[in-house]
Amino acid sequence: MDRTQQIKEAHPWLSYDEVVKVLLYHHQGSMWVQNLQRDKLERSMEAFTKLVKSKSIKALKPFVEYVLDVYYNGVDEYGNQIEESSREEPFERRWDKARAILLKSK
Repeated sequence: MDRTQQIKEAHPWLSYDEVVKVLLYHHQGSMWVQNLQRDKLERSMEAFTKLVKSKSIKALKPFVEYVLDVYYNGVDEYGNQIEESSREEPFERRWDKARAILLKSK
């Protein structure tokens, strides 16, 4: 069973689109912030999947909301994509903040 399906089964309240975005969040940060490659990246993705699956709805919801509303919210008032360099908060800070939300939730 793939990671998307595992998380979806553990949290059926999430849409497949939301699950993919949560997994993509971790993959991007693992590659770009932590500079993980191949085996370490694979292990990191497995550990992240287990962590997400282990969280209750109450614990996971603030993380998912942050990832969807802040981490990915790169559009202006007209729905146009905002360039990363024009964003108020840098990618690394958004990634770290989402990680902190996830790790501190019980």
